[in-house]
Amino acid sequence: MHSERKVPVISESAPGRSYASSALRAARHFFTVPQAANAVALADEFQRDERIEAVAVLDEAGRPRGVVTRDRLFSLLGKPYGRDILGRTPVADLAEDAPTADAHIGVFALAAESEAGASAPYRALVDEAGRFRGLVSSRDLAEYLSEMTQEDIDLAGRLQERLEAANDAIGGGALRFEAWSRPAKGVGGDFWFAKRLGPSLRFFALCDVSGKGVAASLVVAMVWGMLRSFDFSCGLEALAIELNEALVATFHLEKYLTGFFATLDEASGLLSVADMGHAHARLFRGGRQYRLHGKGRNLPLGVEGTIEVTVSRWRLEPGDSVFVYSDGLVEQEDPRGLEFGEARLCALAASAASPGTLSAALSGAVDAHRGRIPQQDDMSFVRIAWEPAGPGVSKGIDRG
Repeated sequence: MHSERKVPVISESAPGRSYASSALRAARHFFTVPQAANAVALADEFQRDERIEAVAVLDEAGRPRGVVTRDRLFSLLGKPYGRDILGRTPVADLAEDAPTADAHIGVFALAAESEAGASAPYRALVDEAGRFRGLVSSRDLAEYLSEMTQEDIDLAGRLQERLEAANDAIGGGALRFEAWSRPAKGVGGDFWFAKRLGPSLRFFALCDVSGKGVAASLVVAMVWGMLRSFDFSCGLEALAIELNEALVATFHLEKYLTGFFATLDEASGLLSVADMGHAHARLFRGGRQYRLHGKGRNLPLGVEGTIEVTVSRWRLEPGDSVFVYSDGLVEQEDPRGLEFGEARLCALAASAASPGTLSAALSGAVDAHRGRIPQQDDMSFVRIAWEPAGPGVSKGIDRG
């Protein structure tokens, strides 16, 4: 007696050519079953191949008529007389709704359509003739978009690292310089910039863009490029006005940044500053610390179409250091909800023997403080120390 050979009812469809960012790239299910196939035969094949979570039910022309999932079919089999009933049932009678969509529709457009009204857990992707090309579930779509987002974040993070690596090395001679930045989401809105402007003139900046993530990184890239190409002979006031105009024109008041923009003349110790709403800066002198405030209170960049800019000036003394930081360092909480705080931050900055030692000390202290609490905001600082080797220079402060 020969056993009857069972003919498979499930087939695997070839997805065909897909294009970048098309919905077909998100599809994970390509198994199909004819609409006339027996439900029990389908269940048996589900049992033999655990890879298969769902199958598209196709008509004779290869057009999708719905979807049958493993979980629902096994649930029906588990009911009283389930196998007997399903033994006389074609899979077409069990198919759940699976709205169709063009296989080459953009994945973001498909996500928007799904969010707008399709409650079905699966979408059937079809070609121009309506023939099946793949099934995409809500979970598949979410995972694919998440992967795309993570890839974008990783790329943006690498680009930001390259931007910082492309900064000029402005330390040496009378100037000791250290800068550090760590984003909260792999990529962020804090960044620092440094550039040599002449034999003794140095420019440095620390900026904090509103928001975090990829959107903030767009602002970072634009501002960094403008800083790189700006003619600094025009002065800090012109720089701030030009940056503000570009931010308003590009982001229409939806993104803004606070920034500390400064030049230091190594020969004379003259520090010129345009503090655009940043206000997180300290001067360390002779064992004491002072808030570095100028005469005027400038607006952040990108919040008004027209701004007025006050540039303040200080004459540094030998041994002075200036510490500029972002609020992410101050506001990081521990498991009890207590912030790291300005007092602790500035004490660390004051105790660091010299620029070059603060990054590791501060990073370790913040991480010890937050414990298992995630980093809540981007963190950055810039620290300079003016240590001329020659005879003493004139002292005093000019706040013009």
